[in-house]
Amino acid sequence: MNLLSFGYPIYESYLTWQISKYPSKAPKHVAVILKETDLLDLKSMEKLQLALLEFRKFKVDLVSIYVDILKDDLALKTELISGIASRLEESFSMLPQGTGYEIYGHEGEVTTRREGKNFFVYVSLGLGGREEITRAVLEVLKDVKQGSVRPEEIDEKHLESRLLVKQEPDIMIRSGGQKLSDFLVWQSVYSELYFTDVNWKEVRKIDLQRVIRDYQKRQRRYGR
Repeated sequence: MNLLSFGYPIYESYLTWQISKYPSKAPKHVAVILKETDLLDLKSMEKLQLALLEFRKFKVDLVSIYVDILKDDLALKTELISGIASRLEESFSMLPQGTGYEIYGHEGEVTTRREGKNFFVYVSLGLGGREEITRAVLEVLKDVKQGSVRPEEIDEKHLESRLLVKQEPDIMIRSGGQKLSDFLVWQSVYSELYFTDVNWKEVRKIDLQRVIRDYQKRQRRYGR
């Protein structure tokens, strides 16, 4: 039987029921990779709100979002980042109380932050994984130069402490049939990957629920 033939509301209810049977198997940290064009209008922001509310509904604790900024001109890039950050801040202000967020630009500077209790959203505007690791290495080298740490004391945990996002995502989502980016390249080494041909502006609740249900059915091997 194809539940879609009875309409999306019934299928949404069915997916919700399936997910609720195994709440402990739902992801706690979800990463979403977007393009700059995915957040340039009101509809796109509404889709982002929908996604965050849906993830929160299924007990996701943390969502990390990467917005790939394609502009090469520094002035245009800075202006675009400022505009997207302002719209994101306005959009996030309408999320339920207890939602915290941090938005940072392509150089790793925090543009805005709000503390949260039970749900947090990180947004990286143009800062990819390679740049994040380079930034972390430079900070470690500064520690060595200042004498606060010896070279032989440096390990993975020391470097991880300098990363902007320190938690490892359970699943990485890429919409619109796009290839994976280098976002959270260090943190996502054992993450599950989920690709969908659905463009971000066309994402529905059932698409988000399918991600969670698909994750619940996977057997994570963590590189083994």
